[in-house]
Amino acid sequence: MLDDRFDLVVASPNAALDSYYIFSQVAIGDVNRAERSLHTAGGKGINLSRAVVAMGGRVMSLGILGGHNGRFISEEMSREKIPGDMVWTQNESRRSATFVSTSEMQVTVILDAGSPVDHAAGEQLIQKIQEYAPRAPYLVLTGSLPPSLPSSYYAEIIRDVKKIKGLKVCLDCSGESLRLAVEDGVQIVKINAEEYQESYGKKDERLDPRSVPHKLNKLASDGLELLIITDGPRGAYIYPAYREPFCTVTQVDQWVNTTGAGDTFLAALLLAFNRGLTIEEASCYASAAASAKLQQIVCGSLKMDDLDHFLPLTHITSI
Repeated sequence: MLDDRFDLVVASPNAALDSYYIFSQVAIGDVNRAERSLHTAGGKGINLSRAVVAMGGRVMSLGILGGHNGRFISEEMSREKIPGDMVWTQNESRRSATFVSTSEMQVTVILDAGSPVDHAAGEQLIQKIQEYAPRAPYLVLTGSLPPSLPSSYYAEIIRDVKKIKGLKVCLDCSGESLRLAVEDGVQIVKINAEEYQESYGKKDERLDPRSVPHKLNKLASDGLELLIITDGPRGAYIYPAYREPFCTVTQVDQWVNTTGAGDTFLAALLLAFNRGLTIEEASCYASAAASAKLQQIVCGSLKMDDLDHFLPLTHITSI
């Protein structure tokens, strides 16, 4: 009998058709001709799932698709062998665009908020989550919500799956959706520094990683076990509840596209936990994986040779 277990079940209701346009340089306010372009399945959940597959993990990707864009996304997932079980709706799935300037190592991203989805589609996705979540140690809820879904959507899911023995819920979102979900007892949160400041810090100020433990004490009382804040080239700040925090950093001299590195970090971290690594070892593995993703255009893509290259260039420092 085939193993019906997964390393991760990933749910993300706002999938996207991602388009990447590659230029040597981009001139704002002028006509730009792309040297090449790529179009593929995207959105944070699919990007994270792509990374899991690239690292040899087992994943089930859940989401909502619709229209011509939705069919293209589904076909791309099949082509890349990303396992998925999607809810279908009439409204068109969103499109997002990434402009990569190779000579300047600059990336510009345009994100579509997405079309509204009907209440029935949101309920169907919750049913699929309830079906698949018992088959994995981790459920990942990630990405923005379509305009029609309430900010409490992730929090409602967390309340529904609390009864599943041995399941940990991981969250990667921002704003009111993040705050409500944390209050309902999510165990792991992975956000970037800007998202943390928006939700818990001072929005217009740079994150001071030493200020986080004070806030973490309150979040831990709500059930949070691990907070990860990614901060670009400054690395990732790791805050385990009731333990000393630390920072993991990888030396990266060149990169192609920085978007989606956080999704790869979370995918690698949870895979490493499943494989028995300590939090320090898992964080280094995740940082190396995110650095390997930086060498690829498409979010969630990485080569294991690059991951192996960056592991010795990864180290831990105190906060």
